[in-house]
Amino acid sequence: MIHFTAAPNISGFIEKTITDHTEEWKKMLKEGDLYGFERSMFTEFLNIYESIASTFMQEVATEISNKLAVDAKKLGARKVEVRPMRIRLGTGSEISVSSPYIKESKSKWKGNRHLLGAYWGTIGSASPFLYDKVGYSVAVGPSYNIANQTLDRFGTSISLSSTQDISNKIAAECSEFGEENLMLEEGESLEDKRVIISIDGGRTRTRKYNGKVNESKHPTYDTSWREPKLFVIDVIDNKGNIEKHKLPIYGVKFGEEDCISLLERYLRKLKIEKAAEVQIIGDGAAWIWNRLPSLMERLKVGKTKLTETLDYYHSSSYVYELVDFMPEEIAKEERKKHLETFKEWLWNGKVDQIVMTCRKIFKHPCKEINRKINYLGKHQNRMQYAAYSKKKLMCGSGIVESAIRRIINLRFKNTSTFWKEERVEKLFFLRAAVLSGRWNNVVQKLADRV
Repeated sequence: MIHFTAAPNISGFIEKTITDHTEEWKKMLKEGDLYGFERSMFTEFLNIYESIASTFMQEVATEISNKLAVDAKKLGARKVEVRPMRIRLGTGSEISVSSPYIKESKSKWKGNRHLLGAYWGTIGSASPFLYDKVGYSVAVGPSYNIANQTLDRFGTSISLSSTQDISNKIAAECSEFGEENLMLEEGESLEDKRVIISIDGGRTRTRKYNGKVNESKHPTYDTSWREPKLFVIDVIDNKGNIEKHKLPIYGVKFGEEDCISLLERYLRKLKIEKAAEVQIIGDGAAWIWNRLPSLMERLKVGKTKLTETLDYYHSSSYVYELVDFMPEEIAKEERKKHLETFKEWLWNGKVDQIVMTCRKIFKHPCKEINRKINYLGKHQNRMQYAAYSKKKLMCGSGIVESAIRRIINLRFKNTSTFWKEERVEKLFFLRAAVLSGRWNNVVQKLADRV
C-alpha cells in the first residue's frame, strides 16, 4: 500500500491511478469489453480505498491513543502499553496500527483490551465494514462456502475459515450484547398498533460429540433433531393486512423458557401494554398456551385487548381426521355431509356441537380419538374464526410458518448439515436480522458500542 500524509498527495495518487489506466480502459470500451472495464476499474478503486484507509487510520491512531489510555486508567486500567494491532478492512486486507493495550487492570477488564479496537467497534480483528459484509453473506447464503465465494466476487478476499470465524464471532457478540438491544430502532414502539404475535417450532439437526471414535480414530458425534422455537412480532392495519412500513421481528431459541424470555424482553422494550390490540396465534402446543397468556398478564396487556387464536388450518386438520376415523357403518356420503357441517361449525365457533356429535358417533373411542375430541373442546374459545375475520384479525399462522421456512429450513436444515447447538442458536439471529430488514440496525449498534 502507498501511504500519504497530506490531502494533496492523496489527490495526486488518485489522479495518477486514473491516468495510468486511462488508455487501457478506453481500449476495453472500444473493443466492447464493458465487463473487463468495470472489473479493472473496481479493482483499482479498491486499491485506492485500502491505501487511503490505512493512511488515515494509522495517523488518527497516533493522535487519539493517549486520550484513550488516560480514559481507560480512569475506568480502572492499571498498566497500559502501546502494541501493534491488526485490523482487517472491508476488502479483507490487513493493516497494522499502534494501539494502547490494557496489560493490567484493578478489576477484570470487560471487552477488548486493545482500546483502539473497542473505540472503532472491531470484532476480533475485523472492521465493522468487513463483519457487515461477512455476516450478511453468511446469513443469506445456503452455506459458508457460497458465502465465501460471494464475498470474493464482490471485492472481499478472505479464506473460508476466516468467513466462518468472523461470522461466529459476530453471532457471539450479538448474543452477549442482547438481541433486543440490537434489532430495534431507537424509540421504536407498538403503541396504538394492532399487534400479531405468532409462535411455532422448526427442525434443525444438531451435532454433539459422544466421546467415542471411529475406525480411523476420529471423534464421532450424535446427530439428533432439535426443535428451535421461533416467534414473530408484526403489525397489521385496520383491514387486517400486514403493515408494509413496519418491519417484523423474529426471535429463535431452542429452549421454551429462553424463547419466552426473549419475547418478553422485546415486548417490554416495545411497550406492548400500550398497543391497541394484541392477537396471539399458535398451534395447540401446550408450552405456548401455558406461557403466553400469563406473559401478557405480566406485561399488563388488558384482557379486553387480547385475542388468543388457534391456527385455523391446524384445528381443521383435527376435523378432517375425526371424519376419516368414523366407524365403517357411516357411508361415504354421510361422512361428506358431516365434514361440511363440521367445517361450518368450526368456522362459526360452534366447536361444542362438533364435540357433542363426535361423542354420539364414537361410542367407544380409542385413546387417539378421545384426545382429538378433547383437544377441540379445550381450545374452543380460541376457534372463533368468523368473529376474528369480522374484526379483521388473522385466522392462520402463516407468518410464523413462512418465517420458519425462510430463517431455519432454507439455511439450517440442509441435507447432511449438523450444527453445534450453542453456535447455530446464535447464527439464527443473524439470518433473522437480515430477513426482517433490520440488519443495518444491528451492524450500526455493534459498530457504535464502546
